Amino acid sequence: MRPGARGPALLALALAGLALAGCAQTSKVAGPPASGLKVAASGPRASASHAIELLNTGQRDAARGELVAVLAAQPRNAGARRLLDQIDKDPVVLLGARSYPYRVKAGESLSALSERFLGDPLLFYALARYNGIEAPNAMGAGQLLRIPGTAKAAAASPPVAPTGPPRNVQRASRLRGMALDHMSDGSIDRAVTLLKQAQRLDPGNALIQRDLARATRIQGAVRKPAVGG
Repeated sequence: MRPGARGPALLALALAGLALAGCAQTSKVAGPPASGLKVAASGPRASASHAIELLNTGQRDAARGELVAVLAAQPRNAGARRLLDQIDKDPVVLLGARSYPYRVKAGESLSALSERFLGDPLLFYALARYNGIEAPNAMGAGQLLRIPGTAKAAAASPPVAPTGPPRNVQRASRLRGMALDHMSDGSIDRAVTLLKQAQRLDPGNALIQRDLARATRIQGAVRKPAVGG
């Protein structure tokens, strides 16, 4: 589907769904589904679809008259009622005061943007009025809109890869064993170096942390100058 054709298609699907829902509700009161469908097919010349065409070209009063005629014949027509509300009611009341900027891209329509950001393509006219647009079809690429609501947070940046060596539990264990051997031989500096390497390879190992703390204390005691003498 071409980008420019997406908007009318969305509106047609939305209206069709609401019309079917209205027919289902009417059939429960007036008779079987077949009878409800027959009434809808032989309804008045005025239609919500025609009202949408008028709204898109900025013919607000004509569209309002069309919708009033539709509702006079079909009081349960939810699509016509919602469109009429967008003409008569304050768009800020309908959509909310909080908004964020959005730059229109080529091929985008107000109905497509309404579906994308508001979850309902039939809100296209409320979105147009929200932005001071009289004829939704006149909106073009590059135009700056205000979208009701709060902008979705940008995707979190991926975690920065650690600069140290990757975790290696087996090598950390071997380095710890070597360090303990050096401690036994009195090579405390070498033992501390090996234990620090082991800790980087297995940072959560409690045994390595304990041995490193002990080796560091010994190293400090050995390097501390003697008092007196």
